[in-house]
Amino acid sequence: MYYFIPAWYGSERTWHSTTIPWYWMKDSIEFDDTINQVRVFQDAGIERKLLIPHYAPQLRYFLHRQDLLETDYLSVFDHLQGVSPDQEMMPVQIEDLEWPSETTFAYTPFQVVAFRRGEMIAKIDVGVDGNILSITRLKDGEIAFIEYLDDRGFISSAIYYKSGHPYFQEYLSVDGTWVLREMLTEDNHSVFVNEHVQSLFKKEVYSEIKEVIMEKMKFLLGTIVPQQDQAVFAAHPANLPFLQELGFGVKKVLSFYGKRQPLSPDDSLLHFCLKDVKLIVTDSEQTKEAILELSPTLQSKVHRVTSFDSRLRLGNSQERKESKIFFYVGEDGFLSKKLLKNLLEILAKNSLFELVFAFYSASENHVLTLRSQLNQLIKEEIALASVQLTVTEQELGENKIQDDELAVEAPEYRYTVKNFFNENDIIKELEQTRLIVDLNDEPNLYTQIAGISAGIPQVNRTKTEFVDHLKNGYIISKEGELEKALKHYLTTLKPWNEALVYSVDKIQEYTGPRLIAKWEGWMKE
Repeated sequence: MYYFIPAWYGSERTWHSTTIPWYWMKDSIEFDDTINQVRVFQDAGIERKLLIPHYAPQLRYFLHRQDLLETDYLSVFDHLQGVSPDQEMMPVQIEDLEWPSETTFAYTPFQVVAFRRGEMIAKIDVGVDGNILSITRLKDGEIAFIEYLDDRGFISSAIYYKSGHPYFQEYLSVDGTWVLREMLTEDNHSVFVNEHVQSLFKKEVYSEIKEVIMEKMKFLLGTIVPQQDQAVFAAHPANLPFLQELGFGVKKVLSFYGKRQPLSPDDSLLHFCLKDVKLIVTDSEQTKEAILELSPTLQSKVHRVTSFDSRLRLGNSQERKESKIFFYVGEDGFLSKKLLKNLLEILAKNSLFELVFAFYSASENHVLTLRSQLNQLIKEEIALASVQLTVTEQELGENKIQDDELAVEAPEYRYTVKNFFNENDIIKELEQTRLIVDLNDEPNLYTQIAGISAGIPQVNRTKTEFVDHLKNGYIISKEGELEKALKHYLTTLKPWNEALVYSVDKIQEYTGPRLIAKWEGWMKE
């Protein structure tokens, strides 16, 4: 049996990963090494289980989005709140929740708002699938408390407010009885245990929620994970202490992904964990080298295993006469005027090129700034018609009369600026993408993985282990080479097909059976 301890923690409160409403920005791409690893073992039919340390009332929806719903899990907070592993999912409608008499509902584009006799008494937030996430209860126009719904159909917790600020959070059992009460003020993070369940805990009061989780994780790791089984920990500062709680004989694996775990030479706990584990896997050669710099004696146990998103499939861009270029902008959102002008000039000279400037969960200011820069360049230096989308009579259909004045006021260009908030939207965009361009000093890891998984060649400025020059991409070595790189893959079909075949071969190296065979071999060594 393989046990996976992921690092799906919250950005503001580490031990809380509450799903945000559909209209908010996401902090980051959800895909990571644990998701890939569990999918591989799931597809191979190997026994595996997820051990979830953090509070995640919408966990089932998350697992569904990542195609992991077939994998069993053990949740620390289910254990704390007395929720049975066999708890059935019950569909909940807004009307099923408790409301005072004469309550009416107004459905806005973003929220459902509840009124009583003309006064707003609640706001209901929903997820991307329309599932209820939380109910913000109001009193005299101010927040009284926020209830968080578990996706199995019951109120899981509630945050109570005082003077407009969170005061404490109660974690509830299925019948609505509070089990734990966590203080949320600046100077007090104590956790109180309800006397009715005191026998299940070692203390009446804990200093913080982390102490409660550590107590239960120690119990679970010491009793649930038997000897000779494997425990795979996602490398993260919150996960490292759990490694020490495993019983003797359990084979430990530590998995590094991106920059999730800082590699500090002064981190004594990290050094202990690196030496204590049986196997260390990394997603990149750079991380592997950084680990070996910390401890050269780990050479025999550190291996690179690239994560591929198995939901991606080879695209169908060859079915379109237009060539779509996916240009990843970067986290800072800055592109020089010289580069933007160069890109627009390339578009102007190649009528079948289309360009998508891609942001990941960027601020609206970054998106608007780039759009403004592009508009200014077109106004001052680039001929408008040369980058404008040509609308044919066939595309107009029955509406063959085109308003020339409207077209001038709101022209459609062969470029767009898009802000992506989840992997599914990126995957959909890449289905018809012919080429990926990422000119950042360090190419985005997810974009590179997605590109290889979809068989799309990539243009980069920095060489990585994912893209080989003139094999499945082009590494720009000098200024002014961008146009040459684009034309290499977009004007003739042979290089593009060769890149596709090379990417498929690269993916085959990390198919489920091969990956599992490598793991088993490394563990025996």
